[in-house]
Amino acid sequence: MGEHDDLLKRFQPVLRYDANEQFFADSAVQYMVNPGNELRRKRTAAGNGAVLARAQPKAGEPALTLDFLGPKTYGDGSDVRDGDLIGLEGKDYREQYRRLRSARPDLNNVVYGHAIVANGRLWLQYWLWYFYNDYQLSFSLGKHEGDWEMVQFRVDAAAGHPDVAVYAQHRYAEVRPWNKVEKLGDRPIVYVARGSHASYFEAGFHQTEAWYDLADGKRRAKKRPALEILGTDEPAWPSWPGRWGDTLPRTVVESNSPTGPGAKKQWRAPDKMLDNPPAVSRHGKGLRGPDVRALRAGGRLRVEYDVRKQQPRPHTLVVTVNSVDESAPPQTHNIRVHASGHGKVMTAVVLDPLKRYDVHTSTIAGDPPVPSESTRSDIPAFGEQTPPLTLPQRALKAISRTFAFIRGDRRR
Repeated sequence: MGEHDDLLKRFQPVLRYDANEQFFADSAVQYMVNPGNELRRKRTAAGNGAVLARAQPKAGEPALTLDFLGPKTYGDGSDVRDGDLIGLEGKDYREQYRRLRSARPDLNNVVYGHAIVANGRLWLQYWLWYFYNDYQLSFSLGKHEGDWEMVQFRVDAAAGHPDVAVYAQHRYAEVRPWNKVEKLGDRPIVYVARGSHASYFEAGFHQTEAWYDLADGKRRAKKRPALEILGTDEPAWPSWPGRWGDTLPRTVVESNSPTGPGAKKQWRAPDKMLDNPPAVSRHGKGLRGPDVRALRAGGRLRVEYDVRKQQPRPHTLVVTVNSVDESAPPQTHNIRVHASGHGKVMTAVVLDPLKRYDVHTSTIAGDPPVPSESTRSDIPAFGEQTPPLTLPQRALKAISRTFAFIRGDRRR
């Protein structure tokens, strides 16, 4: 046990994810075992650099493991060089993640704890590893392989608890006094933004510089994340300076795949984050959720939507399908909205007739794109009865149908 392990356990944050989230805080070992992952040298004009280790090594090659990584040398004695990275094979990130999480449930739901004393003050840091940054405001903008996020708390030694909380948000950090932080008992609550995984103090819509985040807090981890403490005898892998992923930015608002915890200044100097507040910080409600219905049709998921009343007109639906009856994580799909603003889409998502599903659908609209709140549809298992509507619900439904008839929607 390290000197500060009890404090790290006591104040481990509670993670509240967005309803449209598919990627969760897990073990970094995922990148060591995901089939096709390679540790390699910097990419050149001629293609990918030389392979140093693989998740599935060929004859004579080293296996890619956390212990193989180091700040200056690798496990086989070769030098760490500028530009070294761990890259994934293929671009089907959502499907790779679902397969891996199902095959290796022991790597699911992990938070890394790190205690550091700087300038005479103790800081409790919590590092969060995500397989992919799936920033869902477009089909490509801002996404990158690998994602490291963190929150940290400065401890008041006399009080025996933190006095300041710092939540990382893209290139910035939001700071609040401890008594202004929402908690569950002693544990602070972190609202994780959809896809980008930025950390916020409250649920809702957030604008920070060029970024728009939604963190509704409606998706809960199925179990409390395990806390892995990087203690006094720290392993070498957090200080490996390479990149966790092979994504390069194409615009000024995009990012490289990230470096690991030990390569960031706050690993040794946590108080530096106090001097980096967001340039713009607004909190409020996002666009209204869409008028949408999700249902079974021929063993698959069908989505029926009408967004003609929404302004600006959405161009994309973000549909996240989850089942409480299976261990696999939710699956998210982006669907283009028809020019008419309404339609029916038969997806490729197969629905098990014996399982229940919840489907959350949100929209993306405008330029720059802005996300909407999500609309939930519940699909019962085959044979289950949908709960009957209450009298007020039946009355509202009748009124809605009457107005639709008057508008001429009956012709659709």
